[in-house]
Amino acid sequence: MNRLVMIVSLVLCAMAQAVLPAWTALGQAKPPLLLGGVLYYALTRNNSQVIEAAVIAGLLHDSLGLIPLGFSVIAFLPVALLTNNYRDRVFGDHWFTHIMLGVASAALVTFILYLLLVSSGLRGGIRMPFVLSKAVGMSLMGIVIIPLVFKCIERLDYLLGNVELKEV
Repeated sequence: MNRLVMIVSLVLCAMAQAVLPAWTALGQAKPPLLLGGVLYYALTRNNSQVIEAAVIAGLLHDSLGLIPLGFSVIAFLPVALLTNNYRDRVFGDHWFTHIMLGVASAALVTFILYLLLVSSGLRGGIRMPFVLSKAVGMSLMGIVIIPLVFKCIERLDYLLGNVELKEV
């Protein structure tokens, strides 16, 4: 049941991310809904499910745009594994943790993706101010989006009996 909920929640995040517009003022950044799903599973599940969530979310993210298949997996995996590695040292159920992880992870995923695209020769002429504005835009949206995605998936898990809700 956990795997089915993970796949459905990540597909729903992907569909919502595809429909929501990119914000021009924030460097053409789209809301990081899939990253929110990956961070939820990184904070609440074991290593194998975290890797599975990062791979599924990365492939879905690449399928939504012009990024070659697999590049987002390479960006999501280190963020997910790093978050999962330190999940016992942070307050995983607290909204402030979700905000801080959303800010840092959104910027890190943006930088990793652009590093991969530029180093592979697929994107030439990308200037650093554009990458910085997109990273800042993703981070600002991560402040609001990541905690919302976390609570929605947590509620779905609770309604299906996968987890118990905890008081913070």
